[in-house]
Amino acid sequence: MNTLKGVLAALRLLAGLALAGTAAASAAAQPAAHPAPQLTARYADPSQPDLSGVWLVTGWFSFSPDKALPAFKPPYDAIYAKRMKAFNAGAPIDDVTADCLPPGMPHIQVVPYPFELIQTPGRVTLLYEYAGQVRRIYLDGGEPKDPDATYYGTSTGRWEGDTLIVRTTNIREDTQLDFSGVPHSDALTITERFRRTAPGALEDQITLDDPKAYARPFTATRVYALHPDWTIGEYVCEENNRNKVQDNGVTGFGVPKTSGPSGGPGQ
Repeated sequence: MNTLKGVLAALRLLAGLALAGTAAASAAAQPAAHPAPQLTARYADPSQPDLSGVWLVTGWFSFSPDKALPAFKPPYDAIYAKRMKAFNAGAPIDDVTADCLPPGMPHIQVVPYPFELIQTPGRVTLLYEYAGQVRRIYLDGGEPKDPDATYYGTSTGRWEGDTLIVRTTNIREDTQLDFSGVPHSDALTITERFRRTAPGALEDQITLDDPKAYARPFTATRVYALHPDWTIGEYVCEENNRNKVQDNGVTGFGVPKTSGPSGGPGQ
């Protein structure tokens, strides 16, 4: 009897050991649990300078704050003269924004509406209130390989000390540098140098290199003021919720004269 009990106890022990071994093997086959990501207020590489925030251009909203012009080559000098005459008459021509199309580069950088700059790993993203536009600057070489020119082109960036250097190519020719009608060709290349010159100031040195339209490269430096209490408002061009039709039937253009609850121009 004692022998039988001993045999049964040995069998139970062997069964338990077998089950334990099966459980251990199953656990070993499962992928190791990954630790929960540590989220922070900023997702960008902490070694990068912080350019994030809501910014608004200062000064006049021509491309160059002092209204200087590139050294045009023919026929771009005649194109500009024709456009400027119409602009001064209050009836701009050849302006794609009149048809609710995007302003393109570098026009979007000088419109009198705020933009939010967001830094994430491998990318800097600019969210513009004007026309609800988005511009992506690729830092990791992952830019799209699109043969077709676009309104904002393809922007690639790299850090040089405290400065973000951005090169933009592949820009559509039918856009303008600003509301006054300064033209460019399909050969335009833009180099920008973003840096924070003070806690509340962001500088963008913008150099235009267009061998078809300009005799030499043309540079303008724009400064943007930080507005930490602002949010980006909704801008719906198709509903004309910005520039209303005047009493004479002409749609107004230029800087809105009113400000809304968020404090931004025309919100």
